[in-house]
Amino acid sequence: MDASRIKRDNERIKRKRKNEGTNRRTETLVKKAYELGKFDGVDVALTICKYGRYTTYRSRDHKAWPPSIEKIRTAYPLPKIILPEDIEGRL
Repeated sequence: MDASRIKRDNERIKRKRKNEGTNRRTETLVKKAYELGKFDGVDVALTICKYGRYTTYRSRDHKAWPPSIEKIRTAYPLPKIILPEDIEGRL
């Protein structure tokens, strides 16, 4: 085997491991959303986008769920908007 082929194979293996880790995290997140909806009686909508491919989960199968971003922003009481910076501040 030549060096360039070995390098390509190593890069492919690294990408595969990274994707497997991301897929496991996605599965865990969907499972947690399911549990939150089922056991705690919370309505959950989850959207994950990676490389233009979406994974979605809804705890209710209803046309009006999930609500649009505009509907959420104008709801009362006002929504709690959490950004990545807020989470990073907690770590």
